[in-house]
Amino acid sequence: MQGVEHNGREKLTLLEVVLRVQGEFRRSLEPIRVTPLQAGMLLYLQRHTDAKLTDAAAALCVRLPTLSVVVTDLVRKRWVTKRRSVTDTRAVCLSLSRRGLAITRKIENQVRHVRSDLTLMKEA
Repeated sequence: MQGVEHNGREKLTLLEVVLRVQGEFRRSLEPIRVTPLQAGMLLYLQRHTDAKLTDAAAALCVRLPTLSVVVTDLVRKRWVTKRRSVTDTRAVCLSLSRRGLAITRKIENQVRHVRSDLTLMKEA
């Protein structure tokens, strides 16, 4: 596997770069008390209003029970709202609340920082 130069000294494997970025992203989310999976769900809901849980689980490549636990926590925090679908009463539609939208903006700022770090790492 080809390495990526970092700090002008060492060559990191792609896996090491991914793990490093993931760790930095996780740490950057700690002050706003959001996990990476919660962040992914909130960003998904920002782009997909009235999303169904099954669609979000497929898009985020996680199992439905896993995402169900995440959504329960986001609803408890009042960042996400749930309601029954008008067209299919078995389905639950998810949307961002105002609080969720505010948190999503903070997450987007963190994503921008991670992107800029990646750009700097690539240019180094």
